Amino acid sequence: MANNGSIEKRWIRPLPERLINKIAAGEVIERPAAVLKELVENSLDAGASRVDIVIEKSGIKSISIIDDGCGIEADQIEIAFSRHATSKIRNFDDLEALLSFGFRGEALPSIGSVSKTRMVSRTADAESGREIIIEGGVIQSVKPVASPIGTRVEVEDLFYNTPARRKFLKTESTEARHLTRTATAMALSVPDVRFSYTINGRRLFLLGKDTDNLRLRVAELLFGKENTPLLELQHSADRLKVLGYLSYPDNCRRNRNGIYLYINKRYIFSPTMIHAITAGYAELLPSGNFPVGALFLEIDPKQVDVNVHPTKAEVRLSEEKEIHDLLYHIVKRSLRSAMGIPSASNSARIEIVSYDNSADGAVGRLKPFIPRESSGAASDLLEKLYGAPKQGIGMFDTDTDKISEETGVKIDSLQEPAEASIPGNRIIRYLGQLSRLYLLFIDEESLLIVDQHAAHERILYEDNLRAIESGGAISQNLLFPINIDLSAERFAIYEEASEILKSAGIISEPFGATTVMLSAVSASLTRKSPEKIFDEILGDVENLHRGGEDLKKAVAQSIACRAAIMAGDRLTEDEALGLFKRLERVNNRHCCPHGRPTILKLSKGELDKKFGRK
Repeated sequence: MANNGSIEKRWIRPLPERLINKIAAGEVIERPAAVLKELVENSLDAGASRVDIVIEKSGIKSISIIDDGCGIEADQIEIAFSRHATSKIRNFDDLEALLSFGFRGEALPSIGSVSKTRMVSRTADAESGREIIIEGGVIQSVKPVASPIGTRVEVEDLFYNTPARRKFLKTESTEARHLTRTATAMALSVPDVRFSYTINGRRLFLLGKDTDNLRLRVAELLFGKENTPLLELQHSADRLKVLGYLSYPDNCRRNRNGIYLYINKRYIFSPTMIHAITAGYAELLPSGNFPVGALFLEIDPKQVDVNVHPTKAEVRLSEEKEIHDLLYHIVKRSLRSAMGIPSASNSARIEIVSYDNSADGAVGRLKPFIPRESSGAASDLLEKLYGAPKQGIGMFDTDTDKISEETGVKIDSLQEPAEASIPGNRIIRYLGQLSRLYLLFIDEESLLIVDQHAAHERILYEDNLRAIESGGAISQNLLFPINIDLSAERFAIYEEASEILKSAGIISEPFGATTVMLSAVSASLTRKSPEKIFDEILGDVENLHRGGEDLKKAVAQSIACRAAIMAGDRLTEDEALGLFKRLERVNNRHCCPHGRPTILKLSKGELDKKFGRK
C-alpha cells in the first residue's frame, strides 16, 4: 500500500497571465477568420465609416485591419490588451441589453498572445498616434508615431508560438474561403460603412457607402450582379422586425452557406432560423437546395443571450419557437405574393371543353382542359424566372374531378421488344419506358428497371474522371467568350478548382476582381446555358468539397449530373439499349455518384412472392 505521506502535494495556485491568455486564445481564436472577425467588430464598435482588410498568405503571414473610427486614447492602449478590459459594458445591466459587437474583453489579449501584433491608434483630439508592439503576449515597445485618426492593427505570424494549433490549420485555399465568408458577413452587416477586402494580392471587393441600400450590397456580395432579382422581406412588429433579401427558387444552392443571418446586426449561425427560411419556400425549392441571401432580425436585446460561446456566433432566444414560426410565415407570404401564386380564395378558373373520344360520337369520360393564359405582372415575373409557359393538353377525370398532365408514352401498335446481346452471352430485351424515367428490360427470368438519369450519370462520371486525370477532355469553344460575375466567396471556390475545371474541358480565366471569362465548355454541356451551368457547377463543387469529396471527383460528378439525360426525356429503343450496354461496362454499375441505385432487379421468385405463389 502506498504511503500517503510520500504523495506529492498539489498546490492550487493562479496561472500566469500569459498562460491564461493562451488558453483563452484557444477558444476565441480558432483560425485566421476569427482574428478578422474580432478586429472588424472592434472597428465597427468604434464607429468606423471605412474598414479596409488586407490579408497575406491566407492570414498566416499577416492580417491587417485599418479603420477611421474614434481610436484609442494613448494612455489606454496598453490596457486594451489586458484580459477582460473593455469599453463596451460596465455592469450586469449592460450585459442584459447588449447592442455592441464585442463585450468580453478577450479578443485583443488572445490575439496578442499567439502572434506578433502591432497596433497604431489615434483619437481626433490627439496630435499624434500611439504604437504598441506585442509578441507572444509580451509588450515589446510603446511609443508615439505619426498616424491618421483611427486604428490600424497588423497581426503577423499567427500561431508562431503555438505550433500545435498551427498544425491543425487547413490548406491556404480552405482558410481563404473562411476569411472571405467572414469578410462578406461583416460587410453585409453594415451597408452604411465603406469596405474593401484584399486577399493574397487580389482585391475581391470594394464597397461604397450605401446607407439605405441593403439590397444593392446583398446583390453585389452574394451574386456579383447589382441587378439580380431578389425577394424582399419586410415585417415590423413589437416582438420582431425583419428586413432582408433572398433569392428566388431558380437561383438556389446545394448548401446552406449562402444564407447569412443577423440578430441586432450581429452575424450568427442558427439552424432553427435556417429551417424556418427553407420551410417557407416549401415545394417551390428543389429538394436538397437552399436559398441565398441575407436576413436581419431585430429583437429586444433582453430576449437574446449572446454570452453563450467566446466566438459570439451562437445565441439563445427566449422565444425561439415563436420567432421560428413567425419567420416561416413571413417568408412564405412574401414569396407567394412576389411570384403571383394564387391562394385558395382567388385560384384561377379552369375551362372544361367536351371531347368526343368514342367511335359513335358519345362524349367520353376524359376531357382535355386548356389553362387560361396568365397576364399582368405576375405572369411576367413567372416567365422571367422559369421561362415561357409550356403549351400542352391535360386530362380532366370526371369521376375524380382531378386534372392530370398527359405525359405517358403513346404506343401506336404492339410489336416485338427489341433485343441486344450483352457481354457474357446475355440476351436483354427492351420492354419500354415508364414515366419517361424508368427503362424496363427483361433478362432471362428477371425484370430489370433502370433509372435513366442515374445510369447515364454514372457513365458520364467515370468518363469525366478519366478525362480529368489524363487531361484529354473535349472542349467546345464558345462563339463569344462570356464574362461571369461571381461573389467573392464563389470566386474563392473558382480559384481552387480552376485547373481541374480546365482539365475537364471548361476553359476560363480571371478577368478582373471577381469576374471570370468563360471561353469553352465541356462538349457534353453544349446543350445548356454556359453561364448558368458554370455557376451551378461551382455551387456543386463547393457543396461536395465541403463534404469531404475529392476536388477532381466533385468536378466530374457535377458535370455528369448536369450533362446526363433527365427525367422526362424520351429515349428510343436503340438509345435505351445503348445506355444499358454502356452501363454494363462501367466499373460500378450499381449506383450513381450520389449513391442512388442505377438498376433494380426483380427475379421470378420475388414476383412469385408478390403474387402469392409458392
